[in-house]
Formats: sequence, C-alpha cells, structure tokens
Amino acid sequence: MCQGEPLGLRAHSGDARLLARLHAPAPGPAGTGPYGFRGTGAVHSAFTHVVNLLTPDGLLIALASRDAGDAPRTLVVDVPDWTGTGLDAGHSVMFDTGRLILDAPGRPLHLTAEGARPWDPAGPSLAHLAPGALARAADALDAYNRAHGAPGGMLGAAPGAGLMESAVARALDAGRVRLLDALRAGDAVETVHGILALHGLGPGLTPAGDDFLAGLTLVAALPGSALAPLPPAVRTVLDGHRGRTTDLAAATLTEAAEGRARAELIDVLRQLADSPPPWDLNDPARRVLAFGHTSGSDTLSGLVAGLHLEEELRGSL
Repeated sequence: MCQGEPLGLRAHSGDARLLARLHAPAPGPAGTGPYGFRGTGAVHSAFTHVVNLLTPDGLLIALASRDAGDAPRTLVVDVPDWTGTGLDAGHSVMFDTGRLILDAPGRPLHLTAEGARPWDPAGPSLAHLAPGALARAADALDAYNRAHGAPGGMLGAAPGAGLMESAVARALDAGRVRLLDALRAGDAVETVHGILALHGLGPGLTPAGDDFLAGLTLVAALPGSALAPLPPAVRTVLDGHRGRTTDLAAATLTEAAEGRARAELIDVLRQLADSPPPWDLNDPARRVLAFGHTSGSDTLSGLVAGLHLEEELRGSL
C-alpha cells in the first residue's frame, strides 16, 4: 500500500465518450447504454507526458499532461508532466465514479474528472468540398511533410541508414502501393492483404505502417467518404491479428476506424471543412509532426494519401 498523504489531481478536459463512462453507473446489462468502470485496473506504461492505463475491463486509456493535447480515450490532467510520480507499469489503479486512485509509490494520486471539459474527437465531413480541393490540400500537406518531416518511416530511409532501416522503408513503400491500388480497384480481399503488409511494420510505440494506416483510415471514416470500405477492413484485421502490433497502435487504429483522432489531426480536417481555400495548413501540420520521432510524418503521409485517393475516387463516381 502507498504511504503519505494523497496528492489531488484534476482532469481539465477529456474525450467526451471516456468521461461519460467514468461518470456512468456501474456495469449493467448489455445494450443499456454507457456503463462505468468499476474496480481495479493497472498502469500499462508511463512516459514523461503520458501515462497509459488499463481499465478493469481491459480498455487502454491515457492520462496526458496539461500541454500534451486532447486525444481519444484521454484525460488531460493539470500537471506539467509525470516525472517524479514514480508511476510504472503494473501499479494498480482503482476506478470509481468520476475518479481514479493511482497507487504511486510513497504517495497515492487521487484524480477527479469532475468538471472536466468534454472534447469530441470526431472528424468532420469533407464531402461538401469542391472538386480539386482535396488534391490541393493534400499537395500542400505533402510538401510541408517532405520539407519538415522526419525520415526513417513512410518518407523513406534516413541518409546513411543501415540495411535493416532501408529494408523496412522499402517494405513500407510496397505496402502503401499495394493497399492504395487495392482501394482504387475496390478489391476487398486485396485491401486486407494491403493492410496486413503495413500493420505492425516498423519500430517504436506506434510502428510507421500503423501510423500511416491511422491517417488513411481517419479520412476513410469521415462522413460521406468514398473510402468507406476501409474502416471495416481495418477492424477485421485488428480483430483477427491481435498482438501483431503494440497496444497503443491498435488503440489508435481502432479509434481512427471510427473517425476519431488527436486534436492536431482534427484541427487539420476542420480547417479544410470550415474555411474557404486557400488554406494555411502549415501550423496544424507542424503540430502533427511533433508526434514522436516519425509518428507525425507517418500519420500525415497517411492523411495525404487518403485525401488524394478520396479526390480520385470521387472523380470516378
């Protein structure tokens, strides 16, 4: 058990769906609506700005520091970072109505979600945009990504890369071509093979292939998308190949298949949906590129591919 006085923490915003579950009654019969988390979960992993938790029913959620930004399954907590808390994988977390008790060494952390601002991670429809608009936006994002994104993933191997990194970069490119060709052809079986060619490919907490898939799938899951067959195919792969990628990548892809993503990506899409062209996409693109080492550029690559393919398929409808 922890010793010392508890430290009180407060979430100032959070995924509206997650907040609803945190405040909902105890689990009830299936089909009765959102139900709350009750009982003991655990710390899944802990980093400087994010602590990932497993709820009592095994859902991966996140506690982000105040400047980390809103995201699906995430509470943004009023702390500068998580260093010094001693939280580590395996530490227990008690879930109760609207609050969490984290069993940090030496001093328990009591986190309340009361009064937290609900945030909706759902992306907007782009179906109303005029012909050519999606291609122009994709070209602008691609140019910014290639100028400022980190090589080593979907942008190709870094200069002087070793044999392994170069081989992974070639495999990523081949997987991208295979998946996009399958989507153009409307080939459901080959689409699954294309997803599998990318799923779990690359190093890191979220492999480059999964980051690309997340950006592409997000576009496909938007209302009115011409790429609507992709999200269910992604869900099929996730269900049938558990353990092929990291827990964090699987959670990110699951949310993308529902059209849900981090605030920085939603900001890019909302600029396209709500503002007349020409758009200045450099600022939201810069914030996307801040994800991890290559995660931002890999995700942006998927978004670019999705916008180009969306434009292309709409032209053939």
